[in-house]
Amino acid sequence: MSRPIYFPAIDGLRFLAFLLVFIFHRSPFKAGSFFNNIGWTGVELFFLLSGFLLTKLLVAEYNQTSTVNLYKYFIRRILRIWPLYFLYLLIIIIASQYMNGYPLSLQRLFGNIFFYDNIITARYGFNRNLASGHLWSISLEEQYYLILPFLIPWLIKQTRKKAIVIISVIFITLFVSRHFLTFLHPWHSFIYVLPFSCDSFLAGIVLGLGIFDPWVKKINTGVAFISGISLLALLHFLNFQPLQTTKSPEISLLYFLPAIAFFLIFIAVVYSKQGPLFGVFTNKPIRYLGKISFGLYIFHALVNRIIHDFFSLPGKPIDGWMFMLSLSITVLLSILSYELYEKYFLKMKSKFTIIKNRDA
Repeated sequence: MSRPIYFPAIDGLRFLAFLLVFIFHRSPFKAGSFFNNIGWTGVELFFLLSGFLLTKLLVAEYNQTSTVNLYKYFIRRILRIWPLYFLYLLIIIIASQYMNGYPLSLQRLFGNIFFYDNIITARYGFNRNLASGHLWSISLEEQYYLILPFLIPWLIKQTRKKAIVIISVIFITLFVSRHFLTFLHPWHSFIYVLPFSCDSFLAGIVLGLGIFDPWVKKINTGVAFISGISLLALLHFLNFQPLQTTKSPEISLLYFLPAIAFFLIFIAVVYSKQGPLFGVFTNKPIRYLGKISFGLYIFHALVNRIIHDFFSLPGKPIDGWMFMLSLSITVLLSILSYELYEKYFLKMKSKFTIIKNRDA
């Protein structure tokens, strides 16, 4: 087995991605504040990190074996996602029987089970089953996983210049398709929950392929970080959000801007290998929170819903203590899930590993 591929700062960025999503869903800040407006981009950061790491591993596997073992690839993905995901769905089914006001839609449940909930969401809106509205992103990511092991070997076989042209054409196609889709469908989340918004995942693929590394290595990490934050600030000031932005060309830029922003922030944090930014994101507690970020993402909606139902008053804004209570319980649940449940499957996953990433 070859030397493990592990970027410790990625775990720190995973926790940042979760924190953005968490703030977006349960914000203690005033409406229209910076974190409220950009919180939705946490999902985009998750997509970029997944795109990068999976591509990096597939490239290493292909270079080592001249192929991609599809069976082992899909088993690894199943062991990482399915155990906790389906446990959560079981919890939702049971909890729905005991919490008033949350009838269970079998149509939406089947969408979750068979990973097409994002397609239903595009047509009918977000999942109204108890604490299930965020699960569309799992369906979309699973769809990305289906494409990736076929796309990456094909791109590897291309020359660097041809690969750049192909990636550029894909970006332009996405950009243009979003422009025309705004005239064909009125529902604002139609593009958001479908692969038409895959700019960030594609940016991760670009980073993983390394086709821009000769230029990327010349970028000053400080400049990259400031530029990335500036693009996120631009999103905030323009008030570009997937649940509100419905017109072109805004909708075409909506997913491109965070993809470039996190592309630059990734370079600044992961490739720096030193300095204060690297130190923050590779801090041991932050890295651990990043390791359990899948559990954090899965559980946070249910915890938020329970805290809201038990403690909030009509018309009263979310207090800081409610925010911290929800966050603390989510972290505790995720630690228990990771240590007592997920680790068992992650250790099984090592049996199907060709290029080692990290220990569970």
